[in-house]
Amino acid sequence: MEGALESASIHMTASPVSTAPDGTAASERLDVLDVLRGIALLGMFLVHFNDHAAADQSAAASAYQRIVVLFFEERFWTMFGILFGIGFAVQLRRAEARGAAFVPRYVRRLLALAVFGAFSHLVFGYHVLLEYAVWGLPLLLVRTWPVKRLVVALVISAASWSAYSIARTSLCVFDRGDTACLAEMSANGAQTRAFRETNDREQDSPHYRDVLAARLRHMSWFYVQPYSFLPVNTFTLFLCGVIALRLGLLDRPQDHRARIVWSSVFGAAAWAVEEWLMAVGDSGASGPLVWDAVIGWSHTGFGLVRTMWLTFAYMGVVLLLVARDPKWLRRLKAFGWTGRMALTNYMLQVAVLDLTFRPYSLHLTLTPLQGLAAAIALFAFDAALSRLWLARFRFGPCEWLWRSITYGQLQPWRIEAPTAVVAAG
Repeated sequence: MEGALESASIHMTASPVSTAPDGTAASERLDVLDVLRGIALLGMFLVHFNDHAAADQSAAASAYQRIVVLFFEERFWTMFGILFGIGFAVQLRRAEARGAAFVPRYVRRLLALAVFGAFSHLVFGYHVLLEYAVWGLPLLLVRTWPVKRLVVALVISAASWSAYSIARTSLCVFDRGDTACLAEMSANGAQTRAFRETNDREQDSPHYRDVLAARLRHMSWFYVQPYSFLPVNTFTLFLCGVIALRLGLLDRPQDHRARIVWSSVFGAAAWAVEEWLMAVGDSGASGPLVWDAVIGWSHTGFGLVRTMWLTFAYMGVVLLLVARDPKWLRRLKAFGWTGRMALTNYMLQVAVLDLTFRPYSLHLTLTPLQGLAAAIALFAFDAALSRLWLARFRFGPCEWLWRSITYGQLQPWRIEAPTAVVAAG
């Protein structure tokens, strides 16, 4: 793809061809993958700042928050998860091309990610990275599966929570009857709400020691919940990413425009259907408990039709732009800078959010529109900082540590002295 961006004339460049420790040339990077990671980071910044915004009844603020709910929430962490699956497939493909052992190195990579994840959950209250580390392991079981079998696994994974919920309700009704089961479900729901409300108040303590203790309690509670053992979200997104790369949508988008268009249309349609049609069709409980569970899940497509699939359309737009004209990679390069340091920038993001809004630290209060401005400003600063860093170093700080653990040795960090290279386009 980089070759398409080169001039046809002989030119001089000061960018040496760097090689990763695994033998991967820098030119082998999927630049569009970095761009999409950067877009996902910006989207999560917008959502997180809006989540912490104070109440504002003005028309402009209400309109912006409605936009966030409709178009941003769940869309960008969905993109982040899909991109993780793509990254796994890229690493597997490169290892197979070199004939290198993949599993031991990949397991070390996940163990290192689990450390980052446990740190971000305990210290800053964000748990997504630890989930990635856990659900990255089952990818090893399906790494050799053909695309058709991966699609079947994707459907089963996406529907796993609805299947679990219906099965659990059926067993309870068979054992104790509708009335007792309904009372038990109500009690469990009330207990969960009480824990969350109490834990949220504890995490809003002005004393960080109390915040840390509350987050430790949240970790011990969160990772034993049924949804932590089901592949309904994280693993489903990973499979989406693996399938996308296998189909060539990322590295050869110009050859697969029709598939990209159809996936985008499906994503937009699924979003519209769940957002409006399924919500209108949900009439509430009206019969036996098991039947109500089946009907209720049918109104959400048994987990297969989701508003989060709108991210397919977002990713599709970027891929179609690049397929039409590779110069779009340059036009979107600010996202690419942040995407190349995605782990570092994610850790910075959650640190900034926690330190900005929690009572133990700055405890700032922003309106939704102020949060929008702050999110954009901080992302711009993040992009500029990433560009400056990558002009001197091969990886971001967290990426360097991650790779060093993965490869079992400290990786070269600084970029070598520039060398003039004559290249013919």
